[in-house]
Amino acid sequence: MIRRYLGNTRSMTGRLALFFAAVSAVIGLFCFALITLTLHWAEDRMGERRILIDKKEAIHYFHSNPEVQVVQLDLLTTAYNDISLVPQTYQPYLLGKSHFLDEVHIEDGSQMVYLSSFTLNGIEKPIILLTYVDEVEISYDEFISVIAINLTFVVVLIFIFAKLLMKLSQRLIEPVNALKTQLDKNDPSALFKLPNDAANEFQTLASGLNGYRTRVNELIKREQSFARYASHELRTPLTVIKGASKLLLRATDDGFVSRQVNRMQDATTQMSTMTDALLALVRYEREKHNEPFRTLQTDELDKIIESNLPLAVEKRLNLSCTIESLPTVQASPPVIAIVLNNLIRNAIAATESGSIEVVMSASRLKVIDTGCGYDGNQDPQGHGLGLLIVEDFCQRFDWLFTIQNNEEQGCTVCVDLSSNKVVN
Repeated sequence: MIRRYLGNTRSMTGRLALFFAAVSAVIGLFCFALITLTLHWAEDRMGERRILIDKKEAIHYFHSNPEVQVVQLDLLTTAYNDISLVPQTYQPYLLGKSHFLDEVHIEDGSQMVYLSSFTLNGIEKPIILLTYVDEVEISYDEFISVIAINLTFVVVLIFIFAKLLMKLSQRLIEPVNALKTQLDKNDPSALFKLPNDAANEFQTLASGLNGYRTRVNELIKREQSFARYASHELRTPLTVIKGASKLLLRATDDGFVSRQVNRMQDATTQMSTMTDALLALVRYEREKHNEPFRTLQTDELDKIIESNLPLAVEKRLNLSCTIESLPTVQASPPVIAIVLNNLIRNAIAATESGSIEVVMSASRLKVIDTGCGYDGNQDPQGHGLGLLIVEDFCQRFDWLFTIQNNEEQGCTVCVDLSSNKVVN
């Protein structure tokens, strides 16, 4: 279900919006972190520059007043030339070091601490500066204001980009959804239509599909016309052959001639069946959309079995029918007759000895034989043209058509009358 949802173009716009929202959240967090780090870095660099300026002033003062060891340069900065004079809070950061520059956080605020050295009367002495940087750094309220302004600007940009992305994605995806909706209607005569503002590539695609659909419809109509006319034209000579062979059979007592006439009649009967099937394929092309659902009748099946019984008796085969339940179908009696007749005759043709069993249940029609089995090849003497005709009908009525070899011998042909999927 999830895979089907993720593969649906109708959900693609929502998925793009979700993806863009996630990307926007990541960008927003990145901007927040970047602005925060930048502000802190700028404050530190500003404090460092200030304390380096104060260093020059402190060194100048100590040179001018060698006896002085502590000087208050201004309201924020105090300079020392002896580490022991520095408040105890800061001495752990300075002891054992020749250079130090960093912001030290204390209870009453933060101070920038600087340690270096200078030469006084030929003696190298340390110089320590403490500066209260909280007084010149950005306050908490100012920091929040800066962050809010920048994030607001980012959110506005993201909103504008999101609207543009939604418009673009809809223009790209909606034509595909429109084509898919029109395809789902399964109306061969309808032409594909797209909104005028659809991209030129989609318009070209729709035009190409319309051209293909028109040509396919023309080919189908031509094929149906040919099949219809050919079937009618074949019936006349077949009727003449059948009538003449009957008269010839009555007029001769020669056994050899009689056998040949019987072969001619069998071949004529098979050709008539194929012709009827060919005509039925055209006649019932759209029957599944027009015919109401009905329940198969027992006498309907009995007539089909009875019509094929002489062929089975001739080959000394046992033809039986087991009716477990009668299914409900949308196909008319001629369609069921053509399907079942072809299945039985193919089974008879492929079986030299044994039995053929027809099993009817609430949703399946099975023909089980004890013949040579099915190897996947179309054999005119066995599993051949008749199965192709059955398969064509199954595709038209959305039945599942399968052939499976039995464990011992023969094969089972199954038509699932309740399925909406055809397996070739």
